[in-house]
Amino acid sequence: MKHVNLTMTTAQIRRANMTKRTLSAVWGAGLACLLLSAGSMSAGAMSTDRQTHTLTVDIDNIQVQTGALMVALYANAEDYAAGHNPSASMIKPVTKTEHRLVFSDLADGQYAVKVFHDENGNHSLDTNMLGVPSEGYGFSNNAGSFGPASFKGASFSLQADAQITVHIR
Repeated sequence: MKHVNLTMTTAQIRRANMTKRTLSAVWGAGLACLLLSAGSMSAGAMSTDRQTHTLTVDIDNIQVQTGALMVALYANAEDYAAGHNPSASMIKPVTKTEHRLVFSDLADGQYAVKVFHDENGNHSLDTNMLGVPSEGYGFSNNAGSFGPASFKGASFSLQADAQITVHIR
């Protein structure tokens, strides 16, 4: 019998963690990777002379109380479509049927929110054989009734503190 060394060096652990971060997620864009690597809760560099706003995102209709909500806030159509460079993102462990997340320090602008419920912790939105999501997901304005919502359908104007609700499907 051949002996196999199961210990990993620090470099190997980093490479393994990097591999996890490169998994594709929502609509082929790598939302999970982005959320795990970005972890940003602000809209970028803050300036003391500009007014910023708070966005409260209520997420409801969560069917399974395991896993985590992967939430990304986008400020333009290109990043939204590609699933890259969110203005802010959060990962929230699911413990109940609804959760409230707060994004602060956001500038005036158009934004759209993407949410998926990573029920099994694999950091990607699972789908069935037809490509239909088998885990919960949702968008701002509850857009995207027949497939992923466009930025235009999901976007909203933020000019003051605001609250939105995303219903998980």
